[in-house]
Amino acid sequence: MNKQIVASLVAASLLPVSAWAEQNTETVVVTASRFEQSDASVLQSATILTRQDIARLQARSLVDVLRTVPSIEIAQSGGRGQIASIFMRGTESDHSLVLIDGMRMASSIKGSVDFNQIPVNSIERIEIIRGARATLYGSSAIGGVINIITKSNKERANVSATVGSLDHHAVSGAWATKLGDNGHFSGIAGYESNDGYNVHPTASNWGDQHGFTGRNAQLGYSHRWNTSWSADITGRWYQNEYDYDNFGSLKHGWLESQALASTLNYRSDTWSATLSAEISQQENFDYSPGSDRKNNKTSDVEQVSTSLGFQYQATEDWLLGGGVDYRQDTFNEGSLITNPDDIAINPRDNLGTYLLTQFSPVEALSIEASARSDDNEQYGQHTTWQTSAGLAIAEGYQLVASYGTAFKAPSLTELYGWGGNATLKPEESSNTELALRGVTADVDWSLTGYINRIDNLIQYAGSYPNGQNQNVGKAKIEGVEFIANFDVHALNNRISLEYKDPKNEQTGEQLARRAKRIAKWDASYQWERLQLGTQWQYQSERLDYSGGEMLGSYSLWTITASYQATDNLTVKGKVDNVFDKDYETAGGYPSAERGYFITLDYQY
Repeated sequence: MNKQIVASLVAASLLPVSAWAEQNTETVVVTASRFEQSDASVLQSATILTRQDIARLQARSLVDVLRTVPSIEIAQSGGRGQIASIFMRGTESDHSLVLIDGMRMASSIKGSVDFNQIPVNSIERIEIIRGARATLYGSSAIGGVINIITKSNKERANVSATVGSLDHHAVSGAWATKLGDNGHFSGIAGYESNDGYNVHPTASNWGDQHGFTGRNAQLGYSHRWNTSWSADITGRWYQNEYDYDNFGSLKHGWLESQALASTLNYRSDTWSATLSAEISQQENFDYSPGSDRKNNKTSDVEQVSTSLGFQYQATEDWLLGGGVDYRQDTFNEGSLITNPDDIAINPRDNLGTYLLTQFSPVEALSIEASARSDDNEQYGQHTTWQTSAGLAIAEGYQLVASYGTAFKAPSLTELYGWGGNATLKPEESSNTELALRGVTADVDWSLTGYINRIDNLIQYAGSYPNGQNQNVGKAKIEGVEFIANFDVHALNNRISLEYKDPKNEQTGEQLARRAKRIAKWDASYQWERLQLGTQWQYQSERLDYSGGEMLGSYSLWTITASYQATDNLTVKGKVDNVFDKDYETAGGYPSAERGYFITLDYQY
């Protein structure tokens, strides 16, 4: 690592960071090492998407954004609002840790996050880290980390309105401005509705439509007293209503999520530290038409999180970081767990401590090592570690090797819900990677090979309905991913190719809903006030569920266009599924047909 790059790692915030970002220009990221650093200095594989990227994609949901990211697969039970899971590098849907502004989302009930429920209009940037990162974040970071960042000190004011297929309507607004010399205020609000379609057509539900309605708001204030001290506070709220099919019957889902978060930051020439705190709550309801929603609560979970982290630039070539994380999860009530009194430990506390060091013993070599200990009231102590090394083998080329361990704690439903087993242990993994990165003829590329072994997978064992969740599964995922960014005149391109073998080591089966071959292309062309774009993806056949049928391969095209009609007004258009491809990412749940969307965006 170049000494000037190492020196530039002094930062103010310990919010999580991203790695080797796929950009041709240097980007500051905050997820790979839990402090700010340039993308060129990070050893992990990552993708960084800005608010401008999200606007260019004309994404209506977080799923729309993530499906364009290398090494991510989406399985969704239909269209907008339906359950959506992601699989990063072939790992399980609950093996990717999701953060919002660096703090863990409240997902301890089911263990995974429904990505279709998170509003996209408040996102400032997304940082995706591929590979194990439990040594910094604890449970769930087996396949990677997704950090959704909503904070920004930029000034802006805009209103956006969209109409489209399936009677889609959406409107959102944002306002961010300085308050005095040292303050900054921001406010965001949005509304969306979609009539949907029949996501699981059967003879008994002919004519049903499964729609979606979402509302969200966010308020934030930040203040900088001087060059050393700053603080911020953010309140987030969203409420979603959606319809779904339940074995041929129409059901309604309803959720409300709210969070209040604050941080205090300190920076000096050699030290930086951040104290963060957040309290969040999410309620979920599941009910039939005509019934009282309030009497059909499935879960009410509360999470309190605090984090204190530091970074010390000991010398020009040596950086030291570390911190303490505390989290308390509480299940208040809900039918997912019949009797909350059966939960042995409720609330459940987790205390994590971690250390990280980065140093460069010689100019061409950079080394990173980290370790973490998590002490959980439910399953005791768990230790993880990771080490990485990057060697500059020639000008513009770097060889990176890494090895790390990770784990995923059992969720409350796995412990105490249907098939619950209070003696479950954490799932454990070991991840090995070797990567070569470089710039050749103005093509910024990386080639990464990885092997991820996962033991103690939690699976339902025994005969229904008398079986029980047990730590009996094993998986091995071997893969190679190639990512390249390049320009052809005014055409910007990013391509990704992935081949992997996601295998159940006990049965030899391909892991469910994970393809062996994936290809993606994201391109955009700018000519004066006109911008054109296209996204293409291919996914090979994959198993729907263990012992089930194979889902067919598919290719999808999306095209976008935007025209800046005036200095303030931009007109946008998008066509999804251009060739009206019939395909499924979950068996029996057809994806949406070709869709058309028009957006007016006014900046003032």
